[in-house]
Order: sequence, then C-alpha cells, then structure tokens
Amino acid sequence: MIMWIAIIFGSIATVLSIPLMVIAIELFITFRNKRPMLQSNNAELNKAKYKILMPAHNEQGILAKTLSTLIGQGASPADIIVIADNCTDATAEIARHHSVTVLERFNDELRGKGFALDHGISYLKNKMAPDVLIVLDADCDIDSNSLSLLVDCCYKNNSPQQALYLMRKNTSDSLSRRIAGFAWLVKNKIRPVAVNKLGLPVTLTGTGMAFPWHVIKDVNIAHGNIVEDMQLGIDCTLSGFSPVLCQQAIVYSDFPERADAGNTQRTRWEHGHLTTIIQQVPRLLKQSILRKDWRLLGFALDVAVPPLSLLILLSGMGLLLLITYSYITNSYGALSLLLISVVFFSLMLVFTWWQYGRDYLTVKELCGIPIYVVSKISVYVTFIFKRQKSWIKTSRKTKD
Repeated sequence: MIMWIAIIFGSIATVLSIPLMVIAIELFITFRNKRPMLQSNNAELNKAKYKILMPAHNEQGILAKTLSTLIGQGASPADIIVIADNCTDATAEIARHHSVTVLERFNDELRGKGFALDHGISYLKNKMAPDVLIVLDADCDIDSNSLSLLVDCCYKNNSPQQALYLMRKNTSDSLSRRIAGFAWLVKNKIRPVAVNKLGLPVTLTGTGMAFPWHVIKDVNIAHGNIVEDMQLGIDCTLSGFSPVLCQQAIVYSDFPERADAGNTQRTRWEHGHLTTIIQQVPRLLKQSILRKDWRLLGFALDVAVPPLSLLILLSGMGLLLLITYSYITNSYGALSLLLISVVFFSLMLVFTWWQYGRDYLTVKELCGIPIYVVSKISVYVTFIFKRQKSWIKTSRKTKD
C-alpha cells in the first residue's frame, strides 16, 4: 500500500514537471537566442498564385476596415474570398461593396470556422486552384510585407507557414487584460520561436496561416473542434507537412472590449485546448513511437502544455499536496522533482518578462499573476461540469 501511494505521488510530480520543464526550456531557448530567423526575400513572389480565405460571422463592424486596409496594401480583390458564415447582419453586403468574392453559407447545425473554411476550399476546388492558400480572420491586420513573406515562404519551402499572431497593447487596458496579453505573447511568440529553432512543428494559431494548395485541399477541416487551428496543425504534421513559423510576418488583433466577450473567448480557447490535449496528445505519442520520429515526440510534448494559468494553478496545488505528503512520510523525492521544475519555470518566466514583458506589466503587477490565475478557476471548473463543445461568436467593439 505504501509503495502504491509513493507511485501515485511520484506520478503527480512527474506529470506536472514535464509541461513545466517543456515551457521553461522553450523560454530559455528564446531568451538565449534573441536574433530573429532571417526569411528569404520576396523576389520570386510573383511566381506564386495565392488566394486569401476570410471566414466571417457577423463581422459588419470591422470587415470594411480590414478589407480596405488589405486592398490598400496591394492585395487584389480578385484574390480575396470572404465566407459569410451564418450571418444575420450586413457582412456579405459590405464584402461585395469591396468587390471581393463572397460565399454565403447557412447551416445552423454545422457551425464554426472549420466548416466555413471547408466551404471556401470546396469552392476553390472547382476553380483555378492557387499555389498558396492564406487564412486570415476578419478582425486581423496584416501588412503587405508580411503577406508577401507568408506566400513566399510557403511556396518556396512547400510547407504550411504561421505568422506571429499578436495582440495590440493599449495603455488603458485593465490589469487582467495586460496579464492576458503577456500570457498571449508567451504562447504565440516566445514559445513558437523556440519550437521553430528546435526544428519542431509549430502550433497553428488560427490566422495568418499559409498552406500549399496540395496540402490543404486534402485535409479534413470540416469538424466541430472549437480550436480548429490546433487540430489543423496536428493533421498537417501527421500527413508529413509540418507547420513552420514565419517569424518576420506579423498579424495583429485586439482582445474583446467587453469583459463578458473576453470570458467567452477565453473559455472557448481553453476548453478547446484541453480537449485537444486529451484527444490528440496520445495519438501524437503513439505515432512518434510507431514512426520513430523524435520531432513528432517534441511536438506532442509542446501540444501537451496546458494553458499557462492552469499550469500555474495545478503546480501550486501539487506543491501543497506534496509538501503535506513529504512531511507525513519523510520522503522528499517527488517534492524535490516538482520543486526544481517550478523554480526553473519561475526563473525563466521572470527572465522572459524582463526581456519582453515590461511593456505589459510592472514588477508589482507581475507578482499579481497568482490572483489572476485564481480568478480563472471557474473556467476550468466548467470544463469538468459544463464543457463548451460548440463554437460561440466573440463579440467585439470596433476600433477607429
């Protein structure tokens, strides 16, 4: 009985230490390698034909600005396809006003971005197929140079490409939003840069994505996964076309203005992320063993890292549990393992904040992260008892 208890607590320490060490190593790699990876120039860009798919659900408040900016930067309206998906507003009319191709889709049962993208891909299969397909959300901005880099890198390297997907900083942002912004920076920039340097597949982040047509046309994207981007990256990787980070291409967006909209968005992301971990990490681990592919193993470990807030929360609970166990049994092996992992992770997080995050948080505010983590407990409780399984539109306030 004592042996089994020791195994259980040792397993708890190991399960928590693995994602802590994975993210700490990723932070360390990016911290030590500050130079961006150079991308090729776009001299051969004109050789690649591309189309931009833009899924849009009730985006009348932002779509005109997005399309005007994109077209003003040199994108041809003929190369832009807006999928007005289950829209009840003027999204389709606004898109037509900008002379882009508009596809309208109505299906109350099959709702979500994956189904919208599949509709656009099916349309292109019956037309002159492009060399490269770009996926860009209707609420995102990308400059012409970034668009050129994405197309160029995708075409030349024959692999899916992911731009850096960042949220804009605003001096009027609340503390919780600035903490969320720092966490977003870690997730969507710091970690992918490290993963890319290691030569591992990067996780797709939903917008600013470029795919060789022969890859994306055969991937099943018509599914109800509420984080379809993660699933798409996994499917591309398993089919032999691992996504790569195009570090100098950048896509910008904004967090929702309203707190309830932000909570809805956060719940969708984190519930979808956790569901994908549960369903896909075992699959990736199995394939890494069968294929004897260490890159697939590394990808599995990266995907297995839970949302940062949950990881910090579970690590704190694990430490308290193991301190109690060690005090009672006078056995400190499991506690030492987790404590070393927590200390290494904490140091790397502080170094990352010092290098990249001081525009987001002061020292005092950095110390307030545990309070922010506790405030998100409800998100994880609802994952257990009332998991979000379907896509819900995030309301946004249009910015001038």
